[in-house]
Amino acid sequence: MWNNGNFANRLRVGLSSNEETPFAPFALDNNVNLRGVGILVDRGTGSIVYNTEYRHTVYDKKWLAIQTNVFADIGAWRNPGGKLNDFIEKDNLKIFSGLGLRFISKKIYNATFRIDYGFRVFDNKNNSNGGIVFGIGQYF
Repeated sequence: MWNNGNFANRLRVGLSSNEETPFAPFALDNNVNLRGVGILVDRGTGSIVYNTEYRHTVYDKKWLAIQTNVFADIGAWRNPGGKLNDFIEKDNLKIFSGLGLRFISKKIYNATFRIDYGFRVFDNKNNSNGGIVFGIGQYF
């Protein structure tokens, strides 16, 4: 199993000035931090996001490789004008998990087309039950 797979992790932490504004710099969405959460769900002045996934190669030939993946994405936000303890409040915690496919062209450098389906494990505000995410390039 481990000969054809790899385990990847990413931790992103960001803080900005804590002004109360509807245009806070950190956005919660599918393409940047939590797969399955939706398009531009929330904004904050701080974020802590942990992404982890296992990618397994199921097809590998001269010009194309296909990988499957299993992932979990966990994130917490500080609301604009909020306090640092916003990160540990369950209203600001979101956990999504899911499955995906990667189609990797070996003829075009770094050309990866990805399809992921994320579903809600924990999201206290019930913003999303999950969804499909399409993208180009590895998620991280």
